[in-house]
Amino acid sequence: MPHTELLAVVERDGFVESEHRGVAVVIDPDGRVIERHGDVTLPFLARSALKPLYAATMLDAGLVELEPAWAALASASHHGEQVHVDTATAMAAALGVDEDALRCPPMRAPGGGERRFAHMCVGKHITMAAAARALGEPEGYWADEHPLGALLRRGVAEAAGEAEGIVAHDGCGALVFSTTPVGMARAFRRLAPDGEGAFRAVGDAMRAHPVLIDGEGKPDAVVIAETGCATKFGAEGTQAIVAPDGTTVVVKTADGARRAGAPVALALLERVGAIPEGTGGRLAEPLGLVQRSADVPVGILRPVV
Repeated sequence: MPHTELLAVVERDGFVESEHRGVAVVIDPDGRVIERHGDVTLPFLARSALKPLYAATMLDAGLVELEPAWAALASASHHGEQVHVDTATAMAAALGVDEDALRCPPMRAPGGGERRFAHMCVGKHITMAAAARALGEPEGYWADEHPLGALLRRGVAEAAGEAEGIVAHDGCGALVFSTTPVGMARAFRRLAPDGEGAFRAVGDAMRAHPVLIDGEGKPDAVVIAETGCATKFGAEGTQAIVAPDGTTVVVKTADGARRAGAPVALALLERVGAIPEGTGGRLAEPLGLVQRSADVPVGILRPVV
C-alpha cells in the first residue's frame, strides 16, 4: 500500500517480529492538520469508531433521549459483560425497543446462552431502532433505503466537513459510511469537553463511562480512564481519540490490527503536548504492549512515528 507509512513495530529480544503500516493524522483544536503520516485524504471505513457520531446525530435530530450511560453504550463496542447486558436491558425497556427486533446477531451472554443484548453493538442498534420509530418507519432500520440511513450519512458528512460518503455494510448488520481520516478527525474533535450540543453530550458520556465503551481493563476503557481522552476503536484497525484540549488523532492500520492504534495515537498526542509526556510508556503494560517470555519482559510494541 504505497500511501501508507510504518507506524509501529513489535520487538522481541532485539528482533523486529512485526510491522504495522498505515496512515495517521493529528489535528489541532482549531481543526488544522499539524501532522500526517501517509495519505490521509483517501476514503476509508472507520467502522465502529463512527458510533459516537451516529449517537450524536440521532440526539441532535431529537429522535431519542439518552441518559449518559445509554449514550455511552450507543457509542460502544463492548465485551458482553454483565454491566453491558444490564445497561442494554434498561435502555431498551425505557426506549420501548424489543430485543428480538434488533438486527445485531445474538452473542454469548454472561451465565451462558446467547442474547442480542450481549452483542458488542447492541447500544447502537437499540438507539437506531428507537430513532426509526420516531421517524415513523419502525421496520428495517438497517436497510439501505431506510430514511435513518440517509440521516446518519448526512450527519457524519456534516460533522466531518466532507461530501457524503459511500454506503457500506458493517459486520453487525447496520450501515457504515466512508470518510477520510482527516474528516473523521474533524468529526471526532466535536466530542471534546469544549464541544457543543449532542456531540459534547456523547463525548462526556464516553468519558464518564469508560467500561461501557469497551470492557473492564480493555484498551479503550484504560485510555479513557487514565487520560481523560474520549477514544473509540473500529474494526480493521481504526483508532480515533480526542484529547481534553481538543487535539484529535485518527490512526488506520493497513493490516487491520487493533493493537497498534492506541499506542500510536498516544505517541502522537504526547509529541504535540496534548497529553503528558510518558503517558504511552505508563500504559504499555495495561494496554498489553509488553512482549514476554513466560513472565519475563523481552520486548514491546513500539510506535515509530
